[in-house]
Amino acid sequence: MGILDWLFGGGDDATGPTIDPAVIDQRIEQVVQIVNPRLKLVPGYHRKLAPAVAQAVLYCRELEAQIPSGLDMSAAAWSENPVLRAVFATAQDVPALFSRCTEVQDFFEASPGADEVWVSLRFRRKEEKCFGMAAQGEVVQHDVAQTSVSFVEKKILQPCVREHDARIEIRRRAFKFLVTQALEQIASVNTRRKDLIEQRTMLQTRLAILKGQHAGLESMFGNDSGAVEKIETVERKLAENETSLRECPSAGQSIDYIMKRVRSVLTHGSDYLEVRPVRIRLDQMNIMVPEGSPATATEILLPEVLVKHVPQIELLVGRFPRSELIPRGSLLDQAQRLLG
Repeated sequence: MGILDWLFGGGDDATGPTIDPAVIDQRIEQVVQIVNPRLKLVPGYHRKLAPAVAQAVLYCRELEAQIPSGLDMSAAAWSENPVLRAVFATAQDVPALFSRCTEVQDFFEASPGADEVWVSLRFRRKEEKCFGMAAQGEVVQHDVAQTSVSFVEKKILQPCVREHDARIEIRRRAFKFLVTQALEQIASVNTRRKDLIEQRTMLQTRLAILKGQHAGLESMFGNDSGAVEKIETVERKLAENETSLRECPSAGQSIDYIMKRVRSVLTHGSDYLEVRPVRIRLDQMNIMVPEGSPATATEILLPEVLVKHVPQIELLVGRFPRSELIPRGSLLDQAQRLLG
């Protein structure tokens, strides 16, 4: 188990608007350890962080609640479940994916009494323009512009014993993501300040060189307007640099800035992470069917995860049965046959 997994373990198992004070305390300590332990030096750091942490905890509950109830993810369920049929090309693709997952194999080996495993399944929706056939009444049209949908980059996350545990893991990961967003902003400011200091040194050196050259040329040949113009340009850039540096937190202000950034991100979770339902109408070939079209189609609902308002992945929770697990040895044999 990595340090981040240890820090973000434990849990917020509740629902509704009430938060156990122990959860707030735990999350505050996680924030401090991940972002900067010096936050404890801020007078009243716990009191200052508590409202923002509580708001983030509630928001992560909202995100998790938008993930639909768990699915039966199995070859046996494939023909009856339109979501599985859309995400997996064939019924056998379901056990193949789960069986190739090392974490799933390890889970069943470590849990001999478990008949199933609960996971979160992450994947990306890929849409491509294509041309195909479409029926208009009794007339079949060729070379009709269409949109095909496929689901790629499937990844199984954190095998669990129960659906409850898989859903709590979504909350933990969402909270961890918000904290790392604050950390990213802080690191970005530190990098910018370092770059500005280096830029100031170069501009100061350049200015000194230009002034020295100008003094020498002026004494020998008279006024040099070109040199004066270059000096003024560098002086203007230096003034802009100084202004930018003043706007960056100084060493004495940095811990207060860190506190401000953390509180801002945790209280504005929707600016960084969202889950929205996406409805898609697909035919049997995963071709998108427009609303109102007479073509036969099935509507599926997928929860889409957005980062800073940009769609990233789809996320589902489901259970996979031990009875469909392909043993490691059989997987190795299949791989060797393919290579041979």
